Amino acid sequence: MPKRNASSLRWMLIDRLLPAMLGLLLVGALSANWVALRAATKAYDRGLLDTAFAIAEQLQMVDGRPQLPLTQQARTVLLTDKFDRVFYAVHDEAGELLDGNPELPMPPLEDLPQLASEGRWYYDGTLGEESIRLAAYQRHFGFQTVTVLAAETLVKRRELVRDILLGMLLPEILLVLVAATVIWFGVRSGLQPLEALQAELADRSQSDLRPVTVAVPEEIQPVVTEINGLLQRLDTALASQRHFVSDAAHQLRTPIAALLAQVEAAQQEAGSARQGVLSGIHAAAGRLGHLVEQLLALARAEPSLAQASGEVSLVDLVHRVAENWLPKAIGKDIDLGFELQPAVLHGNELLLQELLANLLDNALRHTPTSGVVTVACG
Repeated sequence: MPKRNASSLRWMLIDRLLPAMLGLLLVGALSANWVALRAATKAYDRGLLDTAFAIAEQLQMVDGRPQLPLTQQARTVLLTDKFDRVFYAVHDEAGELLDGNPELPMPPLEDLPQLASEGRWYYDGTLGEESIRLAAYQRHFGFQTVTVLAAETLVKRRELVRDILLGMLLPEILLVLVAATVIWFGVRSGLQPLEALQAELADRSQSDLRPVTVAVPEEIQPVVTEINGLLQRLDTALASQRHFVSDAAHQLRTPIAALLAQVEAAQQEAGSARQGVLSGIHAAAGRLGHLVEQLLALARAEPSLAQASGEVSLVDLVHRVAENWLPKAIGKDIDLGFELQPAVLHGNELLLQELLANLLDNALRHTPTSGVVTVACG
C-alpha cells in the first residue's frame, strides 16, 4: 500500500469510514456468533433430548423400583456419536443413581422449578475438565418421578458455530475490503479533474493569465472561480504596471534626448578644462537613455510573453536589428561585419530581438574607436 500521508484525501476518508465499517463488522460478528450459537444449541439440544426420551422409554418397574434393563449392545448404540462422547444417568426421586455415569451434574437448584413444571430442561455443565451440554427429562412412574440425564461434549456444536460464523462473516469481510477499495480508487477517479487542473496550470508560462477552463466537479468549481478571479486581478495589476513603465519611459525619452543634445553642444563650445566633466555627463545621460529604451522594450515584450514561441530565423533577425546600430558603428569608426549562416531558433522573437540589441550595444560601447565587431550565427 502507498506510504501514508496525513493530508491525503484518500487517507482522510479511510480514517473516517474504516472505523465505522470495522465497528459494523464487529457488531455483525457478535450478532453472527449469537445466531450461530443459538442455532447450534437448538439443533443439537433436540437430539440430546431425543436420547433422554429413548432412555426413559426403556425404563421398567421391577419390584416397585424403576430399572433400566439395557443390553451392552444397546448401550453401545445409544452412546455412539461420530464427533462427541455421549453420557447418560438415571436418578430416582430421591436423587439416587439408578444407572449411568454418576459424575454427570444434576440441574442447578434454580432450574429445578422449570424442570418440574415443563418436564424437560437444558443446561451446561462440566465432566471432569471438559465442558458438556445436558438435557434433563422427568418421567412419572405412578407415584415416583425419574430424572433422565443425557449429555454430550461440544465438538460438533463448536464446528457448526464455526461454519455458520464463516458463512456469515466472510461476505461481511469481503464487503469491507470492497468498500475500502472502492473508496481508494473512487477518490483517485474523483481527483482526476484536479490533476487536469494542475496540469493546465503547470503548462502555462508566467505571463499566461487566461481564465482556467478545465471541467471540474461542482464542489471544486468555487475554487476554480476564485483562481480565475485572482488571475484576472493579477492581469489587471500587471497591465497597469506595464502602462506605467511605458508612459514613464516615453516621458523620459524627450528630456534625455534634449540633455544629450545640450551636452554635445556644450562640448563643442567648452574649453579643454571642462571636457572631462561634460564627457562624464554625456556618458551618464547615454546610459540613462539606454535604460529608458530597455524599459520601453520590456513594456512592449511583456504582452507577447503569453504568446506561443515559434521558429525564428537568426539571419533575418540580425538584419533587422543591425540596421539600427550602423549609425553608432559609423560614428565610432567601428568595422561592423557579419558572418551569417542559415540558423533557426525556437523562442520568442521580440525577446530574442531585444537580446541581440543589447549584445550589439555592449559590443559597440566597449569596442575602441576604429575597432572591429563581427556578428556571426550558424
